[in-house]
Amino acid sequence: MSKDYYQINVPKSLLEKLGITHGEEVEITLKNKAVSITRPNQENQSEDISIRWFLFPSLISTAIFLLVAYYQQRSIIPLTGSNSIATSVILLGEISGMVGFIWTHVQQTRQLSSPEDRRVAWRLTPTLIIAFATMQAFITIGTFWAIGYLFQNASFDLITATILFFMFISISNFLMIYSALLASTTYITALLVLTIVGGVLVSMVTNSQLLWWQHNFSFLGTNQAQFSWTFNATLMISGLIWITLIDYLFVPIQQRFPKNWRLITLRALLTLDALSLACIGAIPNNQGLFHILHDSIANCLILFTAIPMIGLKILLPNATKEFVTFSYLTAGGMAIAMTLFYIIRYLSLTAFEIIALALAISWLLLLMQHIHKLFQTDIHSYFVRIE
Repeated sequence: MSKDYYQINVPKSLLEKLGITHGEEVEITLKNKAVSITRPNQENQSEDISIRWFLFPSLISTAIFLLVAYYQQRSIIPLTGSNSIATSVILLGEISGMVGFIWTHVQQTRQLSSPEDRRVAWRLTPTLIIAFATMQAFITIGTFWAIGYLFQNASFDLITATILFFMFISISNFLMIYSALLASTTYITALLVLTIVGGVLVSMVTNSQLLWWQHNFSFLGTNQAQFSWTFNATLMISGLIWITLIDYLFVPIQQRFPKNWRLITLRALLTLDALSLACIGAIPNNQGLFHILHDSIANCLILFTAIPMIGLKILLPNATKEFVTFSYLTAGGMAIAMTLFYIIRYLSLTAFEIIALALAISWLLLLMQHIHKLFQTDIHSYFVRIE
C-alpha cells in the first residue's frame, strides 16, 4: 500500500504522553469522526507478547501433567480414553486456553483508542468467552476422537507422553490466543462455516455404511446412528457461534441506530433462527416425543428464516436491490423444494432437508456479510512522520 505523508504540528506535551520520539513514523486513523494515533509496529509488539503468553501456560500445564503422572506412578499412558493424554489435554487445555484467550482479549480491548469501541468490546466479551470456550472443548474432543479412531489402543512411556501433551496443548493455546487477536465478523463467520461443514461431513462419513440417506438427514443425530454426538454437537455449537456472530454484528450497529424497530426485529428473528438450530441438535430425531419436538423446531427454523427473507426490504434499511432480488429467488427456491416434497412427492425427505438447509444457511451467511458491508464504519488511515 502506498503511503502519503503529511506534516502537522503536534504539541510536545502530547508526544511525551504518547511516548513518541522525534523523527518517528506514526499512523493516524479516522473512525467515527474520531482520530487515534498509533505506531505501525504496535501490532508486531502485540504478537510477540502473545507468543510468550501461549508458551507460559503450556509449560505450566505440562508440569502439572508430569507431576500428576509421577504421583500416580504411571509409566505407560494411553493416547485416548479415561485418564489419558487426551483427557489431560481437554481438561488442562480448556483452562489454559481460556486464560490465554481472556487475557489477550482484555489487552486488545484496553488498547482501543475510541471509548465507544471499548464499550462495544466489553459488551461482547461474555458472548465471545462462552462461544470460544465451548468451541475449544468441542474441537479438542472431536480431534482426539478422530485420533483415537485412527490410532486405537496406542500408549506411550511417560517421557513421550509428556512431549505429546506439550505439543497438543501448545497448539491449543496458540489457536485460542490468536483467535482472540483475530476475532471479527469475518473470522467468526469462517468458524461457523468450518464447524458446520466439518461436523456434518464427519457424521456422513462415519454413517456411510448405514446408508443414512435412505432415512433422512436428521438420522445422523438419532440413537441409531454411529457417533451421533458429533452431528448433534455440531448443530449446537453452530447455533452458539451463530448467536455470537449476531451479537458481534448487531451491537455496534445498534449503537449507531438505537431503537430502530427494523433492526431489532431482524436481530430477534435471526437469534430465534440460531436457537432453533441449536435446539435441533439438543433434541435428536428419536421416536416418540423427541420426534415431535424435533420436527416442530425444524419447522420454526424454516419459518424464522422465511420471514426475514421475504421481508428483507422492510427489515434491512439500505439493502441493495441485488440482494433483495437474491433473497426473493432463494425464497422461491425453498417454495419449489417444499412443493416437490409435500405435494408432488418428487423429492425424498433427505433431499428436501439438504436443499432447504443449504439454501437457508447459505442465505443467512450472505445476509451477515451483507449487513457487515452496509453498516461497517469507514476507516481512513494516514501515515505521518514527527519532525
